Amino acid sequence: MSIPQALLENAMFHQNLWWSYAKEGGLEVLNLSEGLQHYLGPAVVVLEDIMGDYETALLRLKIEEALKDENAISSEFDMRFNASYETLKGKRSFQHQLRVLQVDGERIVWANCIDVSEMVALEREMVDAQGRMTLTNMYDRQQALEERNTFITNSYNKQSRFLALLSHELRSPLLGISSLVKRLRLGSDVSPEVSSMLKTIAMTAEQSTYLVNDILTYSQTEYDGITLHPAEVSLPELLESVKQLTKSIASDKNLIISLVYLGEHQYVLADGVRLTQILINLIVNGIKFTQYGGVNIEVSETKKDYFLFKITDSGEGINNERLQQIFEPFAQLETDEGRYTNNTRYLGAGLGLFVVKQLVELMGGEIKVASEVGVGTTFTFELKLECLDKNRLAASVSEGVTKLVVLQKEPCLKSSTQIGTVSVNSETATQNLCLDPLKILIADDSKINRMVLAGYLADLQCEVVEAKDGREAWELFKAQKFDYVLLDIQMPFIDGVEVSKRIRDLYNQGKAPSLKGVFAITAGGDASGFITEEERHDTLGFDEWLVKPVSKNQIVKLLQKDYRASDEQKDIKLEVENKKINYDSKQKDERDDLASIDDVPKQFHHLFESFVVEMTSGLKELNELNLLNNREKIKKTAHYLKGNCMLFQLTGLVKLFKSIEMIQEMNTNKVASNLSRFEETKNVLQKLILNVKNLEKSGSISHNKQ
Repeated sequence: MSIPQALLENAMFHQNLWWSYAKEGGLEVLNLSEGLQHYLGPAVVVLEDIMGDYETALLRLKIEEALKDENAISSEFDMRFNASYETLKGKRSFQHQLRVLQVDGERIVWANCIDVSEMVALEREMVDAQGRMTLTNMYDRQQALEERNTFITNSYNKQSRFLALLSHELRSPLLGISSLVKRLRLGSDVSPEVSSMLKTIAMTAEQSTYLVNDILTYSQTEYDGITLHPAEVSLPELLESVKQLTKSIASDKNLIISLVYLGEHQYVLADGVRLTQILINLIVNGIKFTQYGGVNIEVSETKKDYFLFKITDSGEGINNERLQQIFEPFAQLETDEGRYTNNTRYLGAGLGLFVVKQLVELMGGEIKVASEVGVGTTFTFELKLECLDKNRLAASVSEGVTKLVVLQKEPCLKSSTQIGTVSVNSETATQNLCLDPLKILIADDSKINRMVLAGYLADLQCEVVEAKDGREAWELFKAQKFDYVLLDIQMPFIDGVEVSKRIRDLYNQGKAPSLKGVFAITAGGDASGFITEEERHDTLGFDEWLVKPVSKNQIVKLLQKDYRASDEQKDIKLEVENKKINYDSKQKDERDDLASIDDVPKQFHHLFESFVVEMTSGLKELNELNLLNNREKIKKTAHYLKGNCMLFQLTGLVKLFKSIEMIQEMNTNKVASNLSRFEETKNVLQKLILNVKNLEKSGSISHNKQ
């Protein structure tokens, strides 16, 4: 098989770029033009030699395709493709036009080649340019989007920060109003009409304070996050504090706030400020939607370091559809349903439960809610709080039964931490408290706050010097001798932290020998927000850090301690205090263990006689049921009587009835164990009978006094 002679004799034909392919006797026959051979250089024997480093199956695929095509020999057949060869001039791209020739009955593939390297390079450059243009546009667009996003984020952060600052500025006057109104309401010359108006002002101020606290927490969550600051906290005292803080709002609707603490430990490691905020929000939420009854707080120690919090109200309940939305922010703004209760409008932006959920999750817990329309709602969450074993609460039930604890209503003589947030306790009688004459410096840029603190201290016969900013406070401290200093943190010219550090340095130089303590009193939260990462609380120079509102009882506690006394002096004072506590405890144990009419809110005194009669009858029934070993009826009767005790706020009796219920849960059928359960139930019933008799006796004494 050969190329036609006419073509071979044409010199121009040999200078063109072409190659031919055929098979002869099963072997491949490859012919190249002189022009193409000149490009390639080395002799070409097989088809792969043409491709060089760019060898692919492309040529063979195209040849096979052309040979199999029945119409390939027609003049209309036209197969074109590009392929690159390794030539003496480097990589070159060629366009191939394949045709099939019929010679002596055999098919020959004829490939005419055109060097299109410049065109391919230009095309590639155009593609690259288009790609670069696209990437540039994408980059510019991305940069524009990032700049816009940065602008939006900065604007949002500025708004959130402004909201946080505004919330802080609102807290201070609101707390001042609450404190002044409280002092006015305690006055003996206040008329009933004025007292009613003051009560309304106090309620509005308290609700506004809770709302501002929620806004502040929400803005912190959205802007820069919230950091927990665990400290040593007395959990029973914190719970009692929460009860007292919400009690006034509940009493305005004739509702009861009851509290039961079932635990073995008193002190835990927790962020007391945030835990208090969680509980207050849940209680206030329950008060809003409750018409009759009240709200019950029950805290149990499920196991060491784990505490279950349960807040139950007897309100209107929540339907399932609404239940799915209650933890969403601003959910309350979407509807006015429930915002008016008993003709009273409650302030709120729908942030309370959202804030609760955020804080519970931040503390490692999960909040759950269960509700039944017309019955009430229960919120539960469990938190891991490290227990501090140095103080365990005494058990009130025999071994083998869950231990129940009676909350102490007296304020503790020792603050929970050396540097921490002092918890708010219930107001106790301090009018007759005798303190040595003390000279105290108050520094606060809010006149109303200075008035509140000065009023408390005046009642305690203290000499008070006021400063309206940090600079004036520092000058006064250098010029005069003070026993205690109370500093606001955010003040003009020099802030409270800087004043405290200067006072500390002066004291360390021996130039302030009379100083007994320096205290921070601020509406801005705990110390963590005012120190750098390198600093510690004790580097600020403060002996205690209090968060407004500050009660008179807190001030009294602060002034009972010399924080700058030597260790020897502290040991002597502590020994004296312990002896006094032990003596007082022995004198009061028997009396404190029994309930009296003084434990019952005055608004329920008119129901007291009926309550005692029902309790006496109920205890008699329980005694009979215990003889019959009727565990189910014992539980039901004890549960009913426990509810009455919750209404009358008789916490000790609530715990005893709770223990009876739990004793019946002992899962055994052994005779010996049944006898044990009978004896344990009998012992608790005897305690209840003694309490009811003391209640009746105290009621009679109170009636005779009247």
